[in-house]
Amino acid sequence: MLLIVYHVSLMFNSRTFLLKAPDSSAVFDLIHLWTHPWRMSLLFIISGTVTGILLTRQSPDALRSARTRQLLVPLLLGLLFLIPPQIYVWLNAGLDVNVSFYDVFWHYATWTPILLPNGELAQLAGMQHLWYLAYLWIYTALLTLAVSVRPQLLVHAGDRLASWLTGKWLLILPVTLFVLLRLVLRPAFPPTTNMLGDWYSHAVYIVCFFIGAAMATRDDYWDAVVDMRKPALAVASACALVLALLFVVMPAAEPEKWRLLVGRALGGTFQWCAIVAVLGYAKIWCKGENAVIRYLNRAILTYYVLHQTVMLLIAYALDQLGLMSASLFIPIVVATLAICALLYELKCHLEASCKAVFSARFA
Repeated sequence: MLLIVYHVSLMFNSRTFLLKAPDSSAVFDLIHLWTHPWRMSLLFIISGTVTGILLTRQSPDALRSARTRQLLVPLLLGLLFLIPPQIYVWLNAGLDVNVSFYDVFWHYATWTPILLPNGELAQLAGMQHLWYLAYLWIYTALLTLAVSVRPQLLVHAGDRLASWLTGKWLLILPVTLFVLLRLVLRPAFPPTTNMLGDWYSHAVYIVCFFIGAAMATRDDYWDAVVDMRKPALAVASACALVLALLFVVMPAAEPEKWRLLVGRALGGTFQWCAIVAVLGYAKIWCKGENAVIRYLNRAILTYYVLHQTVMLLIAYALDQLGLMSASLFIPIVVATLAICALLYELKCHLEASCKAVFSARFA
C-alpha cells in the first residue's frame, strides 16, 4: 500500500518521473525520504522469510517451479500489456511527443526506437515497477539451486547469523553493512531497473532476501527483533527527522559532498532500524491472520502489477483536462486502490467462471 502512495507522490515531488504535475512540492519529498530507504528492503526480507518457511515444507525444485509460474507469468503479461500505456503517458505528457498508442505499442513490440522532439532516438523498453518480480525470481532461483546442492545451507547460515544478530548487534552489524554499501557501492552503481548493471540494489536486496530465508524459522532471531523494536524505532525516527532537515527543510539544487555523505550514512541506519521496528511491532500486534490479511495476501500481487499503470492513466486523463494538481494526490491514491480492487474482483470472478465451465465440461 505504501508503494502506491510512494509512486503517486513521484508525480508531485522534485524527482524525475514519467508524468509530473505542474505544481510540485517539497512536502511530497518527505514520502520518498521516509519510506523509500526501507520499504523494498523490507519486502525482500518478507519474501526471503516466506521462501525459507516454504523450503521446510517442499523441495527446492517444487518451490522454484511454483515461483516461476507465480512471478514470471505476471511479469511477461505486464511487460506486454501494462508497460506500453506507461510509455505512452511518458511520451505524450512527459516529453510532449504527439504519438498514438498504436505507434507506441508497435515501436515497443518491434524493438524499434522512436524519434523525440530534441532529435534523439529513444528505445522503448524497461520493466518500470515490474522489476521486483524479475529480481525476486532470480534470487529465488539462485537460493533454491544452492539449497539443492547443499540442503543444510540455510540451517548452517542461520546458526552463524543467530550468533551474530543478538542484542544490540542485531542493529549494529546490519546498519554497518548497509551504510558501507551506500558509501562505497551506491556512488559507483546508482539504483536502476537495469538488471545487468544494478549492482548496488542487488547487493542490498540479496542480503535482505538471504537474511529472511536463513532466519525464517528461528525463534531466537524473532525474539531479538522484538526486544530491539523500541531502540530501533527511536533511531529510525531520529534519522527520519535529520534526513528531512537535510534534504527538505534545507534544500539545494546540488547538495554539498558532506550532506551527501551524512545522508548516505543516515539512510543506511534508517533503512535497517525501520525494518526492525516494523517487524518487531508487527510480531507484537499481529498475533494471527484476520480477514483483511487473508484478502491482501491473495490480492496484493494483482494490486502490485496493476497499480502504476492505473495511476498513470488516471493522472494522464486529469492532465489532459487541465486538472492535474497537488490537491489531487489523495484522490488519485484512493482511485488507484479502488480500481485495483475492482480489477482484482473481476479477475477472481473470471477465474471462478472458467473453473466452473471447465469442471462442467470435463466432469
